[in-house]
Amino acid sequence: MKVTLLYPDREWGKDRTYFDREEIVKDLNLHILFRAAASLYDEEAEAGKTVQVAQERSNEIMDMMKRVMLTPLATPEEVHYRQQMVKEAISNYDRMEEFYRNIKSAVEDINKYAMARKKQGYGSGSDLGRRNVANIEYLERLIYHLNRVSATLDRWGEHFVTEEMQAFKDQFFEEYSPDFMGLLEKVVRDLRSSTLDGIIDVSASLGPGLFMSNLTLTNIWVSNKIRLTFLKKAAKRFGKFCQSLFTVEELVFEGENQNLWQDISDIKNATLGGVMRHFQSFLEEQEVFFQKLYSQAAFLMGAANLHRRMKRMNVDVCFPEVTDRKDIRFEGLVELSLAINSLRCPVDNSLCADDKHLIVITGANQGGKSTYLRSIGIAQIMLQCGLYVPAKSFSSGLYGKVFTHFTRREDSAMNSGRLDEELGRMERIVDNLSKDSVLFLNESFATTTEKEGSIIAADITKALYERGIRVMMVTHLMAFAQSCYAQHPEHALFLSAEREEDGTRTFRMVEQEPELTSYGLDLFEEVLNKNA
Repeated sequence: MKVTLLYPDREWGKDRTYFDREEIVKDLNLHILFRAAASLYDEEAEAGKTVQVAQERSNEIMDMMKRVMLTPLATPEEVHYRQQMVKEAISNYDRMEEFYRNIKSAVEDINKYAMARKKQGYGSGSDLGRRNVANIEYLERLIYHLNRVSATLDRWGEHFVTEEMQAFKDQFFEEYSPDFMGLLEKVVRDLRSSTLDGIIDVSASLGPGLFMSNLTLTNIWVSNKIRLTFLKKAAKRFGKFCQSLFTVEELVFEGENQNLWQDISDIKNATLGGVMRHFQSFLEEQEVFFQKLYSQAAFLMGAANLHRRMKRMNVDVCFPEVTDRKDIRFEGLVELSLAINSLRCPVDNSLCADDKHLIVITGANQGGKSTYLRSIGIAQIMLQCGLYVPAKSFSSGLYGKVFTHFTRREDSAMNSGRLDEELGRMERIVDNLSKDSVLFLNESFATTTEKEGSIIAADITKALYERGIRVMMVTHLMAFAQSCYAQHPEHALFLSAEREEDGTRTFRMVEQEPELTSYGLDLFEEVLNKNA
């Protein structure tokens, strides 16, 4: 069965991820979101389990949140479908958690079986018998987990809030119908009886050298004389080899010859091994199914966890609208990583930038410019993976490529100057830019002189503006900003960090002509007053 929790018509595949993924994570503080989303087991940790165990058990959620958030969706239809699945997980949090835990338990059993199979080498005779028993037990466990998922979906079905999740449930029950599951359970019970007090009836021919050939399973006789038969579906699902397996007769063999008993045991084990080989493809299908289901459910669980965290901090949440790429609008947007770190809702901002693909942000130092830029970047990433955003409303286009270029603190790992490092990163970005790109620049080229930095910024910005590529930038290069503003570009918007007369920062961005100062003296005087 296809696992369609994330896409309407396909499973998770090798979709194109963002270029320089790690740079995006670092610049936008996305790792904070991943960790917050992976907090499923906080209550268990508080109940006495160690934080280390809690963190280990949430790694799958954290890893899957990173994979999905850094893989943009391509169409508004895909975004809508993903949003519906996320809404389902949020609205039915407890059922989603039960669903996820059941799948997680199944995957743990699958991994245990894989490790045991790898560690233990089986030969023939009694070893083969033990392997048959282990395989039958494994099949029983997978059936048990399928039944748990089935029961969860069945109870959940009365509370579905989206048609998309209902369609997934219908697909599941079409594949694993009650009739099919009942048949499967009956087959496994009969196989289990054959390893205990059951007797296997086989037919064979004698070939050259009196060796057996054409060995065929005909019956399994069980001591309680209950007739158990495969339905016709069994033949279709597992092959003609398993038809007409069971009778109500009982065979009693009397003999003292231990070699003969061993030969009979070997035949029995070989026959059961043949039966289990017919189940092998079914087992492999279920392993793949549970692994994919686990990964996709982990993202939905993480999305529900992060949403709960945001609501606890009184952060507004909305599901964004996909519009044309030339427009971007939002109201009440906050920077989510800051909210999570500070455990409170930061100052929000709004924007209307229709038909503007260059946004230049200047203004007072420590006025919230970088936070503002980061809030837009985070929201864009969340929109493009089908998540909600921390705003009252948000609308933007879809970009196949997202790039970030934030200034870096100098560190011992740098093999060249900071300007060289910045230019190297910018060169990689420019080489990969296309029409469906958005670029976030934060104080880029501030590591050189005002004059040189302004020239570099002007050249790059002019080229990108002429190509119609969306650029959002925070800059302290006032000569560049004023020169750019003086040209009155039609598709540009200039914002500034608001500062009141007494120097108070409101942390809001307002449309304004770039000024010649960043009001650094305000901060200098503040430090002097504190030390006075």
